[in-house]
Amino acid sequence: MRIPKNFTAIDFETMTAEATSACAVGVVQVNNGVIMQEYYTLIKPIPDDREHTNEFVHGITPAMVENAPNFKKVFPIIAELIGDNTIVCHNRGADIPILESCMRHYRLSGIDTDKNLCTYELTGKSLVDACEEYNINMGCHHNALDDARACANVLLAHSGKIFADVFVMDKKHIAEKKFAPKVKRELLDPLADCDVDNKDTVFFHSNLVITGTFDAYPDRNALAARLQSLGADINTSISGKTTVVVMGQGAGPSKIQKIEDWIAKGHDIKIIRERELIEILENN
Repeated sequence: MRIPKNFTAIDFETMTAEATSACAVGVVQVNNGVIMQEYYTLIKPIPDDREHTNEFVHGITPAMVENAPNFKKVFPIIAELIGDNTIVCHNRGADIPILESCMRHYRLSGIDTDKNLCTYELTGKSLVDACEEYNINMGCHHNALDDARACANVLLAHSGKIFADVFVMDKKHIAEKKFAPKVKRELLDPLADCDVDNKDTVFFHSNLVITGTFDAYPDRNALAARLQSLGADINTSISGKTTVVVMGQGAGPSKIQKIEDWIAKGHDIKIIRERELIEILENN
């Protein structure tokens, strides 16, 4: 496949599972193999009736985008940075529909969305793995600008235009690459109700998965034992039965994707991050 000399990489984050709920965009313009301009902004998403947000993926809250510009206001900048360039995404099956849905909602035109290229299809790898293969500094995964820049650099590296020296990830995603110790087999069996320490927490009778690492609970088995004592049925993978996910730093991309998929199907999954986890455990 012929790699264009001029292209514009783009990445969106969405507030919900709806394509129209874009809440952040990162745009990176490349001319003759050189990054020329970058743009990032939060976006006030088009409202929808979804109850669950993607905050656990990108950390963007509804309050953070309440006063952000809407897509119509940022569109002229995006359109200018794209111009006649090929649009490059790491997953065009997600980013192109988001762009098209927002344009359609506001009746905007001027971007040829058919002229696009997907680095995931080129490499067959996730963005994290593609950056690792090419020794690319990817910054913070799920920050729209960092992901757009990483996508642009993956294409440049794939075409032989750049050669990076060191693969770098932020602290959160370095943790993701470490092999977290497996929970001991005996901790995967729920206790009888009569043996549960406190039946008044969210963990009682929950179908629970632990993912990522925790500064306050470096020993995963000790954490699992504490959650088991509160009545949790601990599992190692996300499924349609999962009701609670205790999510630390560097949560695995595959688990995050599965959570998104099940929530999109209407399953109610509560995400508990470390701060909330500490509060619950300290009070019980």
